[in-house]
Amino acid sequence: MLGLSDAKTLTTTWDQIHSKASLPTSATEFFCLRGPLPDAGECRRAHERYFLRTKAILKRRGEWHAIYLQDCSRTGVGIISPVQLFPSERVQIWIPDNPRYMLQIVRCRRIKSQSYECGTIFHLKLENE
Repeated sequence: MLGLSDAKTLTTTWDQIHSKASLPTSATEFFCLRGPLPDAGECRRAHERYFLRTKAILKRRGEWHAIYLQDCSRTGVGIISPVQLFPSERVQIWIPDNPRYMLQIVRCRRIKSQSYECGTIFHLKLENE
């Protein structure tokens, strides 16, 4: 899938993928959030997280999935996936107007059907194909 770093191409491809994540809230609620995430009190995170609400594409074991990015930090991203992902598993993602990235899954929990909230860390930044 060449050229997925272009936002228009990525969006068109996202729409054609059969395996799509289901948002845990309404699209309006999900996409309206911006800026830093509120402090969670006893948070053990090393880096502040920021809302990053956009569509993205995930490749896992040769299969393509339409996902949503939820938030990001200096070390990783939170995603909403249509399939369960497992800790230590590595996946690739394409984000609009960015190169593709290799991520390692660190946690994943089911929210509802076709909606898994997963935490990842950047494993390796890959150059455009």
